[in-house]
Amino acid sequence: MRITGPGLTTIAMLTAILWGCIFLEQRTLIHARAGAERAISDIHALQLKKHLVPAATQPAERQSARPQIG
Repeated sequence: MRITGPGLTTIAMLTAILWGCIFLEQRTLIHARAGAERAISDIHALQLKKHLVPAATQPAERQSARPQIG
């Protein structure tokens, strides 16, 4: 049994397509992991921001020394 020219060409093309799919899958996974890490970092930053206490609060309105009539 021999592999003919068209058969060998078909095997080569399918192998190239397979490697292309593997390469694209790896790029997609890397991109997805980076997006997930970015999202987790953003969530963590928002949680920290939510729990921050301001260093100084605005002073309460001072009551005037003169009584108001009214």
